Amino acid sequence: MNIAVLCNTDSLVVPALHQLQEKEWLSGVGIPEKNKDYLVGPLLQIGLMEHNITLIPADTRKRALKNWIATLNPTMVFVFGFPWKIPVAILEMPPKGFFNFHFGELPTYQGADPVFWQLRNREERSGLAVHRMTSMIDQGPIVWQEKYPMIPGETYGMHCQRMGLIAANMVRPFIEQMMSGKLIERSQQTITPRFIKKPGITDLSINWEKQSAEEIEWLINAANPKYGGACTLLRGREIRLLEVAPADIGKMEMGNIPIPGTIVYADAVYGLIVACTDKKFLKVNVVHLPEGYFSGGKLFSMGVKPGERFITD
Repeated sequence: MNIAVLCNTDSLVVPALHQLQEKEWLSGVGIPEKNKDYLVGPLLQIGLMEHNITLIPADTRKRALKNWIATLNPTMVFVFGFPWKIPVAILEMPPKGFFNFHFGELPTYQGADPVFWQLRNREERSGLAVHRMTSMIDQGPIVWQEKYPMIPGETYGMHCQRMGLIAANMVRPFIEQMMSGKLIERSQQTITPRFIKKPGITDLSINWEKQSAEEIEWLINAANPKYGGACTLLRGREIRLLEVAPADIGKMEMGNIPIPGTIVYADAVYGLIVACTDKKFLKVNVVHLPEGYFSGGKLFSMGVKPGERFITD
């Protein structure tokens, strides 16, 4: 058995690579050259040698991929978050083909970064699908799909760590069924994908006037750490919220209900508490500014007071 891996992630792929190494099934790993600074380190830490890692340049990627496959001559190729479309001629080079590990339910979450969108949309379950790669991105026949409960409060990073371990546990049974001819390929239903692009600044921005406290908390978790937190404005400056928690400050009289985004309480111990549009409140635990990472209590110490407002960016 000879398996090559293309990846553009560390947490989602490292456990699976470790499994392949233990079974002596791993022939090599290819990564985008532009992301070598943050990918090579984790790969070396699990025991890969530098000669096992091939850097794929963006401008010559077709030729580089073809040469990489020709050199390794793998039985099949596993793909984890690779950013470029792979030509059909290259997909057909390995005897068993290319298989993409897609960390979102298919076909609902075809497209980029399904982890973010599932968290942002407060899905009850997360999906892990493996599909044969074809000329159509994320639309090849599914050979393996499972669903797992979402964990409330889980951040993007925590979710990726968990799903990476889940993917690793399915590597061996997947390969065994593949080699025994027991894998069944199922065509995907023809629907319009819910999301097809990476989140932009609008998707990452908190809308205090429209989003509930729960929606804001899930958005913040979805943006932590990959996107640096959810965006809002304070005193005309962008601030990224990285962690919040529900806060109970008792009932308010109808005439005293604050404008969404208003800081209704602040001190050095409890930090900042912010009003939301559904008459609920969030405690600001961690934020990111150009000057660094701060707690809500630190913001109070820096002069942020009740009555100030977070504004929709």
